[in-house]
Amino acid sequence: MSMIVHHRRKLAYTLGSKADTRQFIPFSKNTNTNRGRKVFIDAALAPLFAHAFQSDEASALQMTSKIEQLGALGGNVTANQNTGTPFEYMESIGKLAIYYQIHQGSEDNQTPAGVYITGVQRASEEGEDQAGLYQSFEGKSAEVLTKIAEHEQGFIKAHAKATRAARVLQTLAGVDGWEVPNSFNFFYIPAAIENEMGLWMTPDSRAMRPAVVAKEFASVLSETQKHRSNGKPIKWQIEGDTVKLLQLAVEHLPNLLDKHHFILTNPVADTAQVVNAFQRRGAKIEGKFTDNKRALASAKVSSEISSSNTDLKEALAKAGSGSNTALSNYNSSTGSIKSSFIEYVKNLTGTLAW
Repeated sequence: MSMIVHHRRKLAYTLGSKADTRQFIPFSKNTNTNRGRKVFIDAALAPLFAHAFQSDEASALQMTSKIEQLGALGGNVTANQNTGTPFEYMESIGKLAIYYQIHQGSEDNQTPAGVYITGVQRASEEGEDQAGLYQSFEGKSAEVLTKIAEHEQGFIKAHAKATRAARVLQTLAGVDGWEVPNSFNFFYIPAAIENEMGLWMTPDSRAMRPAVVAKEFASVLSETQKHRSNGKPIKWQIEGDTVKLLQLAVEHLPNLLDKHHFILTNPVADTAQVVNAFQRRGAKIEGKFTDNKRALASAKVSSEISSSNTDLKEALAKAGSGSNTALSNYNSSTGSIKSSFIEYVKNLTGTLAW
């Protein structure tokens, strides 16, 4: 855990306490009424907002309106949720990623209930893709709506975004004799977003039910078996915990799978069940074990009951990285601010029209 994440988590649990020196003020006049939850924001973030809002008036007005709506919509199904601090959320609003927590209020904490914005960054583009079959062709990735895998290589990959999963997998797929990237298929699974502000469950990854995703993968295997025009079986390379997807897909498999070849590397699943089920259907399946203790332990358990890590982090744009220290290094040099945050930002810039 980075120092930034550690400090953010510590501050999240001290909101409103004597140890919390941040100055939260109403975001705008519209969010400081008795209608719904109030929206507050750390005054130290004003310079960052001023910089972002100076781009154009229309985007400034749109972002302001969306942030005001957090009073009613904050924490709903469209928000990314922190895995370590469940009451902390992240939402992309315009060009900004807004980090906030929802405070319910209590007798031993005098801080008013409401939405508290604690951090701002330039928004990333992660967390927008659905589980399903994709392909990487000539270095570009796209979803395959037909569910038919036509390339010679296939993978299963969990990542925060399908295009970035494709980049990681390209190193495994390799290049041809002309140094052109080899094309491949991959079954994509939405995963949490990891950045220097923490680990965040996207709406897609929160809503994802493994059994439903496994059924979708079984459908891909079935459609590929029926309609694949490539004369060679597709060679699926599947590693670690993602082998569990095969295990969950067993009950939905077609009777014949001879157009599929599976290579399981350090599988963490009931490997014996997977091997038996797929071999009975004509699929070729083989395993590779290194010194991975979890995989070896899983294989041992699987054999006894049988009757027969991820590079998610990619740095965000440098323009937003300074916002990390705004939360950690806030001091009281701004003095006591009596106006709303929007009025304060307006005074800072002197040029914005609201």
